[in-house]
Amino acid sequence: MTLLVLGLGNDLLGDDGIGLMAAEALDRRNIPGIYVVKSPLSGLYLIDLVDGFDDLIIVDSVIGEQPGKVVRLPLNELGPQNAPSAHYLGFAEALNLAKRAGVRIPNRVEILAMQIHGSQVLGARVSGEVVAGLPALIEEVIRVARLWGYEVGP
Repeated sequence: MTLLVLGLGNDLLGDDGIGLMAAEALDRRNIPGIYVVKSPLSGLYLIDLVDGFDDLIIVDSVIGEQPGKVVRLPLNELGPQNAPSAHYLGFAEALNLAKRAGVRIPNRVEILAMQIHGSQVLGARVSGEVVAGLPALIEEVIRVARLWGYEVGP
């Protein structure tokens, strides 16, 4: 079994970089059998990163009313993206397209996101509320990994 933890975000936009920060923290733990990748990409561009893994946990941010709160975003509940072209497909749509094309995509996908402030400013620092929620996001990733049968130490 192989698990990919994929941290997404843009570290130039303050709170939006929390997925990248979580991935860095998990990577420092050097957990056997768990691969960690950070990426600013989205949609179809992520398919190459997830190809061949059995399981996938995505850590990202989502605009919400309680910055620092960790939420689960079920993949099957993400609606289609209203985008001008296929270059802007949402991740769920990209996975479906990849599967139809014969790409080996993960069997299980969990999206864990931290709520962030609605306005993002170029060059801003990550807010205190979001930094304070980082341990909860990391612990939720570890909880899901254990639930799926991965041996994660203390």
